[in-house]
Amino acid sequence: MGRSEDLIQIGGEKMSEDREVEKLINKMLKEILFQKKKETAKRMEKILVELNENEFERVLKSNHIVVIDFWAEWCMPCKFYEPIFEKVAEKLSEKVVFARVNVDENPRLASMYQIMAIPTTIIFVNGKPVEKMLGLIGEGQLERTIKKYLI
Repeated sequence: MGRSEDLIQIGGEKMSEDREVEKLINKMLKEILFQKKKETAKRMEKILVELNENEFERVLKSNHIVVIDFWAEWCMPCKFYEPIFEKVAEKLSEKVVFARVNVDENPRLASMYQIMAIPTTIIFVNGKPVEKMLGLIGEGQLERTIKKYLI
C-alpha cells in the first residue's frame, strides 16, 4: 500500500488502488442506501395517508379505526417518533388506517382536536376520538393501545 507502483491516475489526481476501490465502494453503498430509502418511502405511501382538512372527515367516516399522528416538520420528537409510527403502521395496516396531519399546514384540525403538544397520536373509532397519546411513545405502547380497539 502506498508504494509508487500502486498509484494510478484518475482525473489528474494520483491515488492508490486501495483509495480508488474505497471510493467505488462508498459510491455503491450510497446508491444502495438511496434506493432503499426510495423503496421504503414508496411502501409507506401505500400504508400511511397524509391528511389535510379536505380529506380528514372522509377518511374518518369511511374507516372503522384510524390512527392519526399530528406532527410538524421542525419538531425533533416528531422525527424520532416517525419510524416508530411507521413500524406499527406496517404491522397493523391490514386492520387499521394510519395517517399523519402536519399541524402547521392544517391549523384548524390541530385546534379542533386541541393539539397543544406534538407529536400527538389520536385513535378514532367509527369517526370519534377514543384515545389521545401525547409525546414520543414507544412501539410497544402504541401497538398495545391500538390493539385494544381491534375487534
